[in-house]
Amino acid sequence: MDKDAFYWEMVKRNIGVYTIEEQEKLRKARVAVCGLGGVGGYEAILCARMGIGGITGMDMDSFDISNINRQMLASTSTLDEPKALVAERIIREINPTIEVKTVKARVDEDNAVELLSGHDIVLEAVDDMPSRVIIHRTARELGIPSVGMSGSPPNRGFVSSFFPEGVPYEAALNLPCMGKKLTAMELRQQIADIKKKRAWYSVKMGAPASWAGNYCEGKDGWIITPVRAHLLALFSFHEAVQILTGREPLAPAPKGILIDLDNLQYPIRVVEPPEGGWDYTTL
Repeated sequence: MDKDAFYWEMVKRNIGVYTIEEQEKLRKARVAVCGLGGVGGYEAILCARMGIGGITGMDMDSFDISNINRQMLASTSTLDEPKALVAERIIREINPTIEVKTVKARVDEDNAVELLSGHDIVLEAVDDMPSRVIIHRTARELGIPSVGMSGSPPNRGFVSSFFPEGVPYEAALNLPCMGKKLTAMELRQQIADIKKKRAWYSVKMGAPASWAGNYCEGKDGWIITPVRAHLLALFSFHEAVQILTGREPLAPAPKGILIDLDNLQYPIRVVEPPEGGWDYTTL
């Protein structure tokens, strides 16, 4: 079977939900996935299965045992391997028609323009707050829409889509770095420390106080389950597909998709921000 025939046989179950014309748009699309862990690794797999034409994945880390609980690219056979190399191999195995490039690197101010240029959308799936700011800020400067996410214990998450002509990431989330370079270590640390405040807010929502204390002291990692990681990936990827096909995303900023599986009445909501905007400490 030639490449074109393989592609259309692979994606034929998409047609009916999406038109052939929309699938063609996805085939021509180039997606940047920043981070290839629990959220980004699954997003990369979804890109391959959905029939996205090209993907660039970025991650500087290697797999360890603790990744196996939620990261779809992690297994006993990939332990200690770079996430970027594993992602490229598995994506090609899923979809041999896709153009895939992976980079063992962290997106930062010195390389963001080079890494993100030439893409149709950016999926942000990284852990640290300064990198999130840099990714969305650079995408905006390049005229590229981006999708952002965050997740907090026990079972909460947030997803929103950002457009070059829309509300900036930092403004939507009330971050204290609007218009400021993050080369200043004091400002970078201030942004990074927001996640410590999120840890303590998570205690109010049901997370263990002992964990929050250990996290803030650098002794424990961020608590995350496969369900929360995969919900964030699914909703982020759905936003991307909607944007790439020309449809309306669920949550163009400042709207957000709020996930809280402990809320028995409204576990998933699409909502406007509260008065005064989002407080990232609580997301």
